[in-house]
Amino acid sequence: MGLRDEVNVTVVAFVLSVLLGIGSLVIGYSQAGFADPVRWFVVLGFLWLAAHWQRWHWFSPVALLLAVAAAAYGVWKEFRTVWMILGALGGLLGWDLFDFARRLRYAAPTDDIRGMERRHLERVAVVVILGLVLALLSVYVRIQRLAFEVAVGLILLAALGLTRLVIGLRKY
Repeated sequence: MGLRDEVNVTVVAFVLSVLLGIGSLVIGYSQAGFADPVRWFVVLGFLWLAAHWQRWHWFSPVALLLAVAAAAYGVWKEFRTVWMILGALGGLLGWDLFDFARRLRYAAPTDDIRGMERRHLERVAVVVILGLVLALLSVYVRIQRLAFEVAVGLILLAALGLTRLVIGLRKY
C-alpha cells in the first residue's frame, strides 16, 4: 500500500479545520438564537468535506467566502466574537489545506510527501497561532484614541505582511 492510498496528515488536518470552523459558527449562531443559519452551516460543512473526496476544486473558495461572511456578519450583529474568530480561522485553514491536499496529488512518487506536509503544517500552525493571538488581542485590547492616518498605516502594514506571508507559503 503506497502513501497515496493512505490517509495523510493533511486530510486529517483539513477535516479538523472544517469541523472547527463550521462547529464554531454553529455554536456562535445557536447561542444567538439563529436556528436556520445553523442548519445551513451543517449542510455547508458536509458539502465541504464531500467536495474534497469528489474533487470539486471550485467549492473550497466558495465555502471560505461563506464562512468568512458568516463570521463577519456575526461580529457585526455582536455574537460571541471568539466563536466568529474561530469560524473564520477554521474556514481559512480549511481552504488552505484543501488546496494543499489537491497539490499533493500531483507530487511525484519520489518526492518527500511526508516532509512537504510537515513543513507546510508547521508554517500554517505558526500563522494560525499568530492570527488567533492577534485576533483575541484585538477583542480584549481597546485603544481609545488613534489617529486615522496611523490606523490606515497599521492596516496597510498588516495587509502587506500577510500578503508576503501568503506568497512565501505558496512557494512550498
